[in-house]
Amino acid sequence: MSMTPRERILATLHHRIPDRTPTEAWFHAEVIRKLKTHYGTDDWAEVLDDLGIVGWTSVGIDTRIAEFEARAETRTYKQMVRRGIWLDERTYANHWGVVHRIGESGWYEEWVGGPLADMDGEDPGAVADFNLPGIDDLVEPPDLSERVAALKQRDLFVSGGIPNPYKMAWMLRGMDNVLCDYLIHRDFLEALYDRLYALYTEIAVRLARAGVDMVRMVGDIAMQDRIIMGPETWREVDKPRMARLVAQCKAANPDLFMFIHSDGNLTDLLDDLVEIGFDVINPLQPECMDPVAVKQRYGDRITLHGGVSLQRTLPNGTPREVRAEIEDLIRKCGYNGGLVVFPSNVIQPDTPVENIQACFHAARDFDVAALGGRPG
Repeated sequence: MSMTPRERILATLHHRIPDRTPTEAWFHAEVIRKLKTHYGTDDWAEVLDDLGIVGWTSVGIDTRIAEFEARAETRTYKQMVRRGIWLDERTYANHWGVVHRIGESGWYEEWVGGPLADMDGEDPGAVADFNLPGIDDLVEPPDLSERVAALKQRDLFVSGGIPNPYKMAWMLRGMDNVLCDYLIHRDFLEALYDRLYALYTEIAVRLARAGVDMVRMVGDIAMQDRIIMGPETWREVDKPRMARLVAQCKAANPDLFMFIHSDGNLTDLLDDLVEIGFDVINPLQPECMDPVAVKQRYGDRITLHGGVSLQRTLPNGTPREVRAEIEDLIRKCGYNGGLVVFPSNVIQPDTPVENIQACFHAARDFDVAALGGRPG
């Protein structure tokens, strides 16, 4: 029986067999341009509808800093639109004081510096004294709950998001500094995390109370082969704070799904993430983790949101090879729900349009119910 997009996503996350495997994707701006050109439309919704990527939407709670807004400008450099305090044609500071520089192509940007990068880490009290965005700077739509309810009435699955505090910490402090802080300036790092977790927990709980279906935490904590700060260090510093955040969200909304994104190999932390209460793991980067092994061990407890390589078949294979890989993923990981087909990060400009279509059409067209709830 045919499902609506929202019904399909909810069935999948509840580990029931959907009418077809849902899909989602993040697209580079150049890929969006190429797809619109290919389809002969300026309506991005038309493209997504043909690809079968339907049913997803999001809401957010922002921070607003008056001093920043008084000086900030929205500028476009080639394809990249950014709001900030501009230091030159391609370099800007955001409202956290983090400085980025846009590449000459206008396709990517790099981290240049953060407002805490020059602190020596010896004085944890300096973190409390530093002017960073906080709970008092949050701007929440007064009708957020009504907006969420209206989106659900339109058959949409509603998410809200927060960064992984580790990601914001290294942007403020510099990655080298943060990794050193784990080892030699632990009090400084914990003081910084306490501020960040207070802010992001408040945002996540407000989203949960507003009735969103899922809260997403996004930011890499792993490399291709290991956890960046090491699993034991993560358990000492990050895990207890993350566990409290998840627990408070689920207390506010027991029906809430919690989603965590990290590229790389998360294998050493999967037991911890399941224990904490994450329901959806993204993106199961197949160069680093075996989605089938994850499905076999955790398939009744978590949804796999990913499994499609951006380093191998999708950019470099033929459409036939892409379709075969997607069908194999669904047979082995989506036979009883619990799978959202998702490329492992933002689809990059070197990916052929034909391969993008093959990826999502394969999932759209595959009769997952025919598997009978068993791996194919």
